[in-house]
Amino acid sequence: MFQGIHSTIIGDSHIKKGIVCQDSSGIFVTDTYGIAVVADGHGSAKHFRSDVGSKMAVKITTELLKNYMNRPEFKEQFLRHPDFILQQMEKQILMKWREAVEVYHEENPLSPEEEEKMKGLNRKIRTSVIYGSTVLAAVIARGFSYGMVLGDGGFVVLNGDGRLSVPIEDKNSHANYTSSLCNTDAIHFFEHWYTEEDPAALFVSTDGLFKSFASEEDFLKYHGLIAHMLTDPEKAKKSLEKNFEKRTREGSGDDISIAMVYETEPVTRGGLS
Repeated sequence: MFQGIHSTIIGDSHIKKGIVCQDSSGIFVTDTYGIAVVADGHGSAKHFRSDVGSKMAVKITTELLKNYMNRPEFKEQFLRHPDFILQQMEKQILMKWREAVEVYHEENPLSPEEEEKMKGLNRKIRTSVIYGSTVLAAVIARGFSYGMVLGDGGFVVLNGDGRLSVPIEDKNSHANYTSSLCNTDAIHFFEHWYTEEDPAALFVSTDGLFKSFASEEDFLKYHGLIAHMLTDPEKAKKSLEKNFEKRTREGSGDDISIAMVYETEPVTRGGLS
């Protein structure tokens, strides 16, 4: 059996500025696999519908990964050609997200207020830019697990021996720049990972969480604390949300999202302060 938890809270700076939450998160679990996805809509002026873009990213990615995982022979196909299949997934996520953005934009024309925002940019921008978002996804299953990231955030693996690691990250993120689904060359910025071993848990999170820590070491230790809470998903979710509110208030000020999937094995109970 697999289980999952996801949580998204609005950033303290967003509350103070009257800005909507631009993060999204989601999970999907069955007896044979679990999917975790997060997305972070960009905060700058030109991405004024990024909250919609992040929701689309989570929905589209989750549905696409479900379709792959439900194929009868998918595990065998994946293990024969993992890199090729992951690259195909990335292309399809990108294509489907852009198609969804165009459809939404056509069905929901810009309001007068949004038209003013467009004029204020002083330049013509592509429709997809308005909805710009990152996307990070992880899939856990028996005998093979994998994940992909486009943009900054955290992708953490908890191995069966209790070791925590960050196997992939966005190599293009620096200062205020991050790779995005709205980049014209976004397909070249995906990073992916896979294993034939059985991890205990996979975590994906938006950069609002990572930025609330002083170091990667502290960030990983935090995931170790979370792992000790997973026997009680409801309690874990409430504890995370309470802790995230404290972290965004005292730290990054940004929206924070996390999604995790794991095998339901007995673990030691714990908590966050």
